[in-house]
Amino acid sequence: MDSSALNQLKTDFLKARAERGIAILCSVGVALAYLLLLVLLYLFVDLLVTRGSIPAYSQLTPTKQKEFAEEWDKRSEAERSEAVKRVTSWDTQVKVLIGGDKTPAPTAYEWELRWRAGVYLALKERVSPAAADAYLPEKPLASSEDIPRLGVLGLVVRERNQWTGRLLGPIASLNSWMWRPNSNNDANTKYLTGLFVLAFVISLVRGVMVNTLAYLAAAVTLDIVNRLRRAVFLHTYRLGSLLPRSEEPAQLFTRQAESVGSAVSASLTARFRSPIMVLGLIVLILLTNLWLAVSFLLLAALVWLVGGQFAAHFRREGRIGARQAETSLALMVESLSLLRLVKCFRMERFNQNRVERQLAESGRSGWRKMRGAALAQPLLSAIALIAAVALLYLAARAVLAGEFTVAGLVTMAVALASLLPPIADLFDYRLKLRRGREAAAAISEFLARKGEPSEAPDAEYLPALTTKVEFRGVKLEEPGTGRKLLENVNFTVPAGSRVAIVGTDPAEKRALVELIPRFMDPNAGEIRIEDKNIRWVTHESLRTQVVAVMQNSWMFTDTVVNNIGCGDQQFTMPQIIEAAKLAHAHSFIEQLTHGYETVVGQHGHDLKIGERFRLALARALLRDPSILIIEEPAGSVDEDTLALLDDTLERAAAGRTLIFLANRLSTLQGVDRVFLLREGRLVASGTHDELWENNEHYRRLQMIADSASEVTADDND
Repeated sequence: MDSSALNQLKTDFLKARAERGIAILCSVGVALAYLLLLVLLYLFVDLLVTRGSIPAYSQLTPTKQKEFAEEWDKRSEAERSEAVKRVTSWDTQVKVLIGGDKTPAPTAYEWELRWRAGVYLALKERVSPAAADAYLPEKPLASSEDIPRLGVLGLVVRERNQWTGRLLGPIASLNSWMWRPNSNNDANTKYLTGLFVLAFVISLVRGVMVNTLAYLAAAVTLDIVNRLRRAVFLHTYRLGSLLPRSEEPAQLFTRQAESVGSAVSASLTARFRSPIMVLGLIVLILLTNLWLAVSFLLLAALVWLVGGQFAAHFRREGRIGARQAETSLALMVESLSLLRLVKCFRMERFNQNRVERQLAESGRSGWRKMRGAALAQPLLSAIALIAAVALLYLAARAVLAGEFTVAGLVTMAVALASLLPPIADLFDYRLKLRRGREAAAAISEFLARKGEPSEAPDAEYLPALTTKVEFRGVKLEEPGTGRKLLENVNFTVPAGSRVAIVGTDPAEKRALVELIPRFMDPNAGEIRIEDKNIRWVTHESLRTQVVAVMQNSWMFTDTVVNNIGCGDQQFTMPQIIEAAKLAHAHSFIEQLTHGYETVVGQHGHDLKIGERFRLALARALLRDPSILIIEEPAGSVDEDTLALLDDTLERAAAGRTLIFLANRLSTLQGVDRVFLLREGRLVASGTHDELWENNEHYRRLQMIADSASEVTADDND
């Protein structure tokens, strides 16, 4: 999927640039520090196994002895002469050790002396003359026991012709603590201490970088998630009623923003750390022993192909078995519910045979499901274990043949085990990145939508309604879907009257009344208040005169005071209480635990439907609008509450124009006019009695509503 949306969101919303850069550096540093610790592990294990000793000639394998002989022959006579004088002062023996065409074949002892001379030259070339002198001082040694243990120099000598020896040589020349002997003619103690100090420092630095990375990644992630949520929140208010689905902002605000945050977090951690880890570990494995590394890769490919295919087959079998078992179980449950039918038609034997077949099929399906689930993972583990044993056998043979060291084997094993977490992190990063791209595309599309109608630069002030509200040829399509909600709607509501909107589609009714406070503009036609097109009046004056009490916005989680006053400081406590009394809400508010300071809403004190409605009505009455839009409670309400609601609505009607989205017969009977919407068109209007007598669709609509009310009442009883 295209990453442009995600990259654009990062550019627009990711402001913590410094933190992001430091996090990336820490991510790279964590990977490099781990690789350095593996190198130190190699040196540590080698020191434990060899104790820093340089091998004698007799300890070399025949292959190594042959390599040394060829290496010795390639040296100049001057080099050989200088080195030989370090191991013996006898002229006759010097000539034999230097070698030549006419010299007799050297004895085993002479080969040992020649080996010491070769080691001296190798240390002088690879490390430094001081290191060579530490191995063979100017006075010839009496025996091999006098040769000191020289820390890393033993590894340099054994692997002098490999990359490890060539790399360690210059490092040892700059760090004499790795090989310089102490007064006891031993360098191992200082070398071991140095390795532990290095490991401690690197581990400490790596730990600091890991914690810093986690902290900065969390800070960057929270920063972009909060910025995205703020943008979604603000744009949701810009869109308002233009949203085709009310749950869309909630998904963007929560799940989609989190997905983008997870992708950003993974891009700071796994994106840089894991590739470096994988590449570095593979290079280390290949350099440790190329032949064994290739063998491992071949075995890993074999496990991947063969084991993966077998495991996939058994998982597929398990899924098929699970579906079949579910079907069989559903059929058996159905058979249990046929008791009366079986007895009525005397089909006991038939039903018994049917159930037996279903039980047999369920057993086969269950076995197929269990076999698939039980064999998939164990089979893959068994194949991987066989491959690991084979690799261990090959490695052991290489160690016994002298082609591989124990230190190399341990390091390779740890490196192989260390490959799994970064590979898993890379797969997890790809998954999070894909989800982040999808979420970023959804958020970008949402933020690119045009918001609610803006206010005209020269908008007029709208006074209180004294004449009429008029709809002229209004057409409206649902934003985002294009579904027609209103089609050529024309009607007039005189000031001070009470009207009701009814219809089969709640979306059409809500769309019609939401046009009045200009939450959205019609696609065609106009709405006029006081003979002013509401497109050309200020939002503030329009929404001061038009207040809506809708079911989806009765309450929010806060105190009763804030639910009524909405945090507006211009409303005093006496005014809030007076509005609550007018809406018949004061009595139940006083009975709450903390009165007007009680937290109500979804995450606070739960109120009944009638109480929530009266609280919302108090909020509207506090603002004293001239046009009040009321969506009546759709749920069941007890008789006492209904009486209070009727009285509340009667009080609210004084001096106001009321537009009802009616759900009660008493409201329809009490309004001056009822407008009937059907498929977006205004098909009829009149009083309740007129429509009941003359409109079949209206009668059917009311009968359906009455039936639903009776069912609800029976359920409550």
